Formats: sequence, C-alpha cells, structure tokens
Amino acid sequence: MREDVLLLLLFPLILCSNALKTCKSFWVSNRPSQDCSSLALQEPPPLLPNVLSLSLANNSIFRVTNFPPEYKRLQSVRLDQCQLEKLDFDALSVFEQLRELDISRNFLTKLIIPRNLVSLRVLNMAFNSFTYVPDMSHLESLRLVDLSHNRLISVRPRMLPFNLEVVRLAANRFTHLSPWPFLHKLQELDVTFNDLECDCSLWHFVTWAEKLALFDSTMLPCRRPSELRKSPIDGKTVCGPSVVSSTPESAVVSLDDNHMMCCTALATPSPQLFWQLNGKNISNGLSQKHLSDSGKVEFCLEIRKIQLKDMGKYKCVASLAGLNSSKEFHVERDKIPIVLNSAEGIMIYCQFTICTFIGVCCVISCCVLRTGGRGKTRPKREYMHAKVLEIPQDSCEYCCDDMDEDGDVDGRECDDWGDAETAAVRQYLQWRQMHQDQHKYSMIPQIRHESLCRLSNESNNSECHRAPLARFDEPPSVSFDMTHL
Repeated sequence: MREDVLLLLLFPLILCSNALKTCKSFWVSNRPSQDCSSLALQEPPPLLPNVLSLSLANNSIFRVTNFPPEYKRLQSVRLDQCQLEKLDFDALSVFEQLRELDISRNFLTKLIIPRNLVSLRVLNMAFNSFTYVPDMSHLESLRLVDLSHNRLISVRPRMLPFNLEVVRLAANRFTHLSPWPFLHKLQELDVTFNDLECDCSLWHFVTWAEKLALFDSTMLPCRRPSELRKSPIDGKTVCGPSVVSSTPESAVVSLDDNHMMCCTALATPSPQLFWQLNGKNISNGLSQKHLSDSGKVEFCLEIRKIQLKDMGKYKCVASLAGLNSSKEFHVERDKIPIVLNSAEGIMIYCQFTICTFIGVCCVISCCVLRTGGRGKTRPKREYMHAKVLEIPQDSCEYCCDDMDEDGDVDGRECDDWGDAETAAVRQYLQWRQMHQDQHKYSMIPQIRHESLCRLSNESNNSECHRAPLARFDEPPSVSFDMTHL
C-alpha cells in the first residue's frame, strides 16, 4: 500500500525529469533559454530554473487554456508552427514581463490581448487566419506588429497603438487603405500583395505614405487614379468625385409606403452631397455614413408615407471643385386596381370598354371595304392552257414528214389529239429508259438525234389538228412545216 502511494507521488516528478531531459538549455543575449521545439508536445512543459526565453515551435499544441505559474517570469515565448487553434485570454494573463510573442504559422482566427502585457514590444501573428485586427491600442510599448498573410479586409486605426514603428500587412485582402496620421513614429509599412483598387482613396494613402518615406510606391498597382485633377478654383490636386448606386435605381411603390435610396460617393477631399427631385433640392430624410477605410461615403434618402408628389426622377449629386457627378433613381406608382364600386374605377372601366368597341368596329369596316373594292375592280381573266413536249423524232411514231391529203399519218387517222399525245409521251419515256440503261451498263456513248419534233396543243381549240412539226435536220438551219396549223 505504501509503495503505491509513493509511486503516485513520484509520477509527476518522473514526467518532469523526462521533459527536462528532452528540452535543451542555452543562453541567448545573456538570457537563459529553453528550447523544446520539435518534440511533439501537446501541452506546455515545465520550465528549467531561471529560464527567461522559451521556444515551443513545431509541436502539436492545439489549444492553450492556461500556462504554468512559473511562466510569468518569461520575456520571450515562441509558439509558431504548433497547429494552435485557440489561445485563451487567461493563458496570456499569466505573463507579466513578456516582451516578445511569436504565434505565427498557426490556425488562429481571433485573439484577445490582456492589458497586463504592458511590456510587449514585438508581436508576430503572421500566417494565421485573422479576419480583423485584434485590439492593441492599450499596448503602449508595442513597436512591431506583423499581420502579413492573413485574411484581413480592413484596418480600424483605433485598434493600433500610437507608438508603432513597424507595421506589416502584406498578402491580405485589402482593397482600400486610408492614411493613419496619428502614427507619428511609423518607420516601416508593408502593404504589398494586396488587391488594392486604383481610386481616390489609394491616391490619398500613397500621398501620406510617401511623405513619411514608408515604402516604395512602385510596388502598388497604381499611383495616379484616372479621377486625379487640378482644382480650377484654388489649383490644388483633387480626386473625383464619382457616384454609384448602392440600392436599386428603379422602384415601384404604393401610396403611404416607405422607401429608401442610397448612393455611394468617392472623392478626395470630401465632396458636397445633395439629393434632387425633378431638378429641385431636397433637405428632409437625408443621412450619411462613412465606409471604413475605403474613403467612400454612403448618402441615403428616406421617403416616409409616399404621396403622388413624391413620384418622379431623383438624383444623387456629388460636387467637388466645380465638377458634379450624379446617379439617377426613378420612383413610380404601381398599377391602379379597377374597383367598380368607386367613381374612379367606373370611369376607367367605361373608357376602356368604349375604346375597345371603337377599335373593333374600325377593324371590321376596313376589312369589309377592302374585300368589296377588290371584287369590283378586278378584271375578268381568260386563262389559256398550253402544253409543250420535246421528244426525239425516232422515239415518236407520230412525228414524221409523210402526210397524205386527208391528214393521215402512215395510214393512221388523227382521231383524238389527246390519245396521240399520251402515246407519244409513253413511247418517249420507254425510249429514254432504254437509252439510259444502255449507256449505264454498256458504256456506249450517248446517242445523238439530229431531228426533234415539237408537239403542242391549246386547250381552247376544240378541233383536233395536226401538231406543228419543227425539224432540226441541220444545226445552222431551222425549217418549220406550218401547212397543217
């Protein structure tokens, strides 16, 4: 029983001795230091005596809720590459003399810095997942802040201490930056590799930074926005104005409804803003709001209990140094429902019915008049029917030159011209099929016929006549036999 109790009492000491054996002890800048990096630690180890600097880099410490009490004497702590996801407020509250804190290359998304870190001078938070700048305004001794390679969208100046000398914000998600004139001691500023928009706010920021010689402006996407110009009034350099809509430009509303329209203006310096309705200035229902570091101003107009006089064309105007920029908005009334139990509804219904009736009558009258006039003026036409066939002479037994005085052909009398035409066409088709088959399979050249005959008939001729015969015996000369027409 006593042996078990002794083992339980000695177990923490054994663990401490193992941890102390694995960590290395050395001196850096006349400070005793302890190196516990790359040991696969999952929690902070105990400290060696008189240690002032601790390195826990490249471990697997996912969350730190609290540090051992002896950590309060530390002046430098490294927690980089520890896969750290959360660093609690109580854990940082242990430190009383901390000067350097490195929590870079982790997965931190937020951090609350306690006020007792009054001696902190260097804070490295690079390569994390911060979306906003932690509040550091109470850290009066802070000189260097590294927030590069995060997910920052904007910087609120009131979060930064006024004694900062180095600010690193490279490779974030900034699109706009505004000057920070309260940072009088700023010596280095890095905002490279950000998607900065080339507008008036960027020009204002670059002008401020160049005066302090903080960085090389050639690393920025542009130095001179297209809106930059000289003021015709005093000759000073101004930028803008430009106005865009932040709400739909067209709206259909009902009476007694509330409606709000907003536009966004950008200019440097700040422009004069006003709203107009059908060319007249409006003074009621106006509001302004500055949009973070972008330098833009959102200018809104709210209309309460809309009446008929409020319908029309609205215009948001920004004026700066003799130049105006505007954006139009349209407010229209919705469709008026037809209510037959009101005088206005009955009048609209009657007008619509009368107009429809008149329109239908006009269409019917035009159709009747047009049809009748065309029938009276159209002339009577006499149609004639003619058929013309061209067939080779040797395929038609009716096409020959031998004709007796009685009009017979080879002893056959022309009883019916239709029968003769039908027989001629049938014989010609048989001859053509035979000729095509012979040419296809025997490869015999096409038979040339030196004479053709033409059969023609007019349907208005009641008598049966001999077909006009045209002979083409010789290519240069053409003769016609017109004796039997």
